[in-house]
Formats: sequence, structure tokens, C-alpha cells
Amino acid sequence: MTLATRLKERRKELKMTQVTLAELTGVSQQAINRIESGVISRPRYLLEISVALDCDPNWLLHGSQNDKKA
Repeated sequence: MTLATRLKERRKELKMTQVTLAELTGVSQQAINRIESGVISRPRYLLEISVALDCDPNWLLHGSQNDKKA
């Protein structure tokens, strides 16, 4: 599973739109879309995204075996 897949699945688990995630993180919806599409593989706003998604940034990046919760 990739960062793009984990981010998209987590966002959907939280019933959050790309627009909402973008507003919570201070990035554009287009940037969220590019991350979820796999165009951006190491987002600058990883920490902000992980806070908004209530998950560990390492889990987002690497899919570590640990729980996804922060």
C-alpha cells in the first residue's frame, strides 16, 4: 500500500472530503488530489495532514506495522 492509498483510505474512513482536508491542513485541494494520485510522494505538509487525519506520519509515509493512530 502506498502513501496515496493510505491517505485516501484514512480520509474516507473519517468521511472527509479533499476540500475539508485541504482546509484543515492549509494546502489546496489540488495538492491533496496530487498526493492521493501518487504524483506527490513526500508532501511538505505531512505533519499537518497526519494531525488532520489523526494518524501517525510514519504510518502515512511507510505503512509501519504500528497502529495508524498518532
